[in-house]
Amino acid sequence: MILDTDVKERSVSFDVPKKIYSMDALRIAAQILAPKIDVYLDETKAAYEVTLKAKRRDAGEAQLTALAGEFGNELLNQEYRFIVGRFNHKISSLIVTQALMAARGGETPAEAPAGESAPEFKKLVADMVRNAEAEVARTMPKKIPHQGTPLPPVKEDAGV
Repeated sequence: MILDTDVKERSVSFDVPKKIYSMDALRIAAQILAPKIDVYLDETKAAYEVTLKAKRRDAGEAQLTALAGEFGNELLNQEYRFIVGRFNHKISSLIVTQALMAARGGETPAEAPAGESAPEFKKLVADMVRNAEAEVARTMPKKIPHQGTPLPPVKEDAGV
């Protein structure tokens, strides 16, 4: 990885090949390192152009290089996690299906207990559901605040 460091701007830039790394892995790595750096992203046909800007004012060339290495390691971790997830998708789906089938009683689940089909029980359950819905409606925030974007906006060229 070829690094372009600018100590005055507290930034380090490098290219990440699209053939190897996904945008999702870039976003997650940026979120994980958000307390230390701001990440700016641009892209070409073959690569993502990543610029990391250190949040510490006293970041020197060694710290910038270390931040780029830390970002690269986190990017590799996230991409590897995606690969392992895709590789194990079929077996994990099979395990979950078997667990759900076993929890419901296999191919022929047991009948509901006699007391659960009584009208009094059904009325009690309906009352509990109504109370729960009313409590959720009462405690749910009316407006959820904006959570922000995972990456800062793309850095624009000054000449444009």
